Amino acid sequence: MEALELAGLRGGRLADVGCGSGEITREVAERGYTVVASDVSPSMVEATRQLCAGLPVTTTLQDARKLELDGKAFDIVHCSWVLHWLDDIDHALNEMAHALAPGGALVLQWSRGRKIRDGSDIVEEVINRPRWRDRLAAIPFAMRQHPAEEVAAQLEGAGLAIELPPTELDGGFPAEPVALGRIMRAAGLAAQADALGDDADDFVTEVATELIAANTLNPHNTRLIARQG
Repeated sequence: MEALELAGLRGGRLADVGCGSGEITREVAERGYTVVASDVSPSMVEATRQLCAGLPVTTTLQDARKLELDGKAFDIVHCSWVLHWLDDIDHALNEMAHALAPGGALVLQWSRGRKIRDGSDIVEEVINRPRWRDRLAAIPFAMRQHPAEEVAAQLEGAGLAIELPPTELDGGFPAEPVALGRIMRAAGLAAQADALGDDADDFVTEVATELIAANTLNPHNTRLIARQG
């Protein structure tokens, strides 16, 4: 909501891309917006539908990589914590930019907005170790790096003006392997942990230990606001 307030909440139409369980969707609908909320997860779409019953909210099941929004239709397009799950963000960014009405704002927040390191990802390195390789072969690490300067350049190429330049948010994690592993097990490594069963704690702690040793704890959570002319 802080990011949306920075963009100016004045009512109108809002697209919530990657709505999750619908808390933000409900909040902005209660503030006077007509909302189109979408998510790739059927359970999240259903949760949003139930949470927003009686409010001016339409829910749709959509993969952001194939996003479809009405052109020039929205006063705000909001997308938080989605881009880093997409291998290719070009279509999503172009579609969100195209969906803005004149003067409309695009509000983006995502993790890994700065290239963490060159070469292979630390998490992928651990996944490819002998103990885990075969068991996780079908479950690659899904979080991608999308540098903020590249995102900003693409939006400018789509005709938007950058109103709030990429700003890194405070997102530090504990530099203690077990505590960090628990956090990662609940979020970025949930699929791998589910597949490993009783060995999940060993795996996430191993990943956490490597991240701490490489001093790469900062997820580089990034906020950007752009506006249609």
